[in-house]
Amino acid sequence: MLKKSLLTVAMGAALLGMTTSSYACFTVVVGKDASATGHVLMGHNEDNDQRIISNQYWVPPADHPAGEMLKFEDKAAAIPQIPHTYGFWWSQTLAPSGYSFSDGFFNENGVAIASNNCNVTIEKDQSFNDGGIGYGIRRLVAERATSARHGVDIIIELVEKYGYFHMGRTYTIADKNEAWQVALLRGHRYLARRVADDEVAFLANSFSLHKVNLKDKKNVLASPDLVERAIEVGTYQPAKPGDFSDFSFREAYQPEKRRLLPRNKERVFTLLEMLTGKEYHNVNDYPMSVVPQKKISVDDMKAFMRGTSKFEKRESGWHHETMQDICNVGTFDSVVFDLDPNPTLTTAWRAMGRPDQQLYVPSFPMAGPAQNQSYMDPATGTQAQFHATPEQLSYSADRPIFTFLAQQFFLDWMPQEFKAYVQERNAYEKVADSDVAQVKKVAASLLAVNPQKALEYLHTFNVDQFNDALARATAKVKALNKYPIIIGAETLSKSSDGTVEVTLLGQKGLDVTKLDKAKTFFGSPYPDNTIELNKLRAQPIKVVYKDVNRDGIKDAVITFGLKGATAFGVEGVNSELYLYTVVNGKPIVGFDTAKIVK
Repeated sequence: MLKKSLLTVAMGAALLGMTTSSYACFTVVVGKDASATGHVLMGHNEDNDQRIISNQYWVPPADHPAGEMLKFEDKAAAIPQIPHTYGFWWSQTLAPSGYSFSDGFFNENGVAIASNNCNVTIEKDQSFNDGGIGYGIRRLVAERATSARHGVDIIIELVEKYGYFHMGRTYTIADKNEAWQVALLRGHRYLARRVADDEVAFLANSFSLHKVNLKDKKNVLASPDLVERAIEVGTYQPAKPGDFSDFSFREAYQPEKRRLLPRNKERVFTLLEMLTGKEYHNVNDYPMSVVPQKKISVDDMKAFMRGTSKFEKRESGWHHETMQDICNVGTFDSVVFDLDPNPTLTTAWRAMGRPDQQLYVPSFPMAGPAQNQSYMDPATGTQAQFHATPEQLSYSADRPIFTFLAQQFFLDWMPQEFKAYVQERNAYEKVADSDVAQVKKVAASLLAVNPQKALEYLHTFNVDQFNDALARATAKVKALNKYPIIIGAETLSKSSDGTVEVTLLGQKGLDVTKLDKAKTFFGSPYPDNTIELNKLRAQPIKVVYKDVNRDGIKDAVITFGLKGATAFGVEGVNSELYLYTVVNGKPIVGFDTAKIVK
């Protein structure tokens, strides 16, 4: 566990700026009275850039010696460990430079936590103590919280003592009884609001908390000087002196330019239209929550997290081009929780990537993931969080996560196959939902007699469901991966101004001489740091048609510039690189691997 002696991370100041980035995310939380299950529902899409690999772990409860210190990022504060920590499911977002704000957690007390980047605030220069806290917020809530409300107290205590080093984020914490949204600002200020039991609350990547009742001490917790600070810097002026009822947190602390970003407002507008049937246009008027017209089901939540924006133009050939969809080009992990009163029976539906191009696979977090949902143990994963090795980031067909990612990378360019897949996906989930209901009944019976046997039973279900999903993804990738390509070098240099040849093998029924050069791209399938389609992906310099493999059919030998081919590649990493093209009007996808070097 993150002991100071083992896990001090060697990052420079410039790199630290990168590690704090989690560019996007989308969260929906439903109060128990607004839920069709009668339980709090929470959905979260984790959206990021870079080469992202998701691993799933169960970290068991542990006892710790006196004097143990936790140090997460090297520039962050060292925090004393407590004597006993709870067990938790950890969804890791492993990134080349490390991510401070992207991991998800669910602990044995039934507490789930996620967060959304709400960067660009008026608090740019606030101080914090001993380096402040960042990554530790979620991890410590997972280790220590007995309830969502307790998690809020933990966050406030940490922020007041150490200070927060990110410019602004909103944390969502939920349990069987309630959900809270906690907005943090750089420094020591915060605003927390309890989501009402009859509400649906939501946010993308700007602050959603609006005109809250600061006098409602039961449901709203705020820094004592939150309003005074806004008045001091001139971002809020009460209509009536001394009457702060018109105070809007999001308008006072976040510039409108951040709230006006299409990728922020349009995802929220998409969700609101799905919820209410009404169109929204004004970024200053949309609500921070709504009372839905009907009870929200788990299937509704899945649909929300797969939300597709009518604002996306989809002109490039890829289905996902930018961040305007709720499920978008940067979505690397998605989960929907049904938070049962008994944490053991809490169900999590998780997609190992974009949920529209992946299955929501059910599991019971308390029973732990299948072993092959990660290729590291929790201790190694913890060490890798901020200093992953090239080997840990490299492609391997033996690592299931790459099969799931390959499926979405193929489907995103192949509209007809994507359309057909949606039917397969929905049919699978209908059966899986029925299986979950039956399994919960059996597990509830076992819990009354032998809780350990109940966990073993549920773990078997988790493993079976994951293996079934993996088999389906494997079959899908096998069916789609019909057009082999050959990269003409085993290593590709990021610093070279040279070229690389990529051969698309012709075959019966595929006349590659009809390749559309203008619709041909090669490079990393992962998004760039705008979380949009990688703008630097290479296009052909020239195409030569010849029979490379001597089978009597012409092949296409396509020359690309190395700068584009290696754009956003990671040095030392064996990387999957994709050829996207159109041949005789038909979208074609193929991939091969090469090691990216300096």
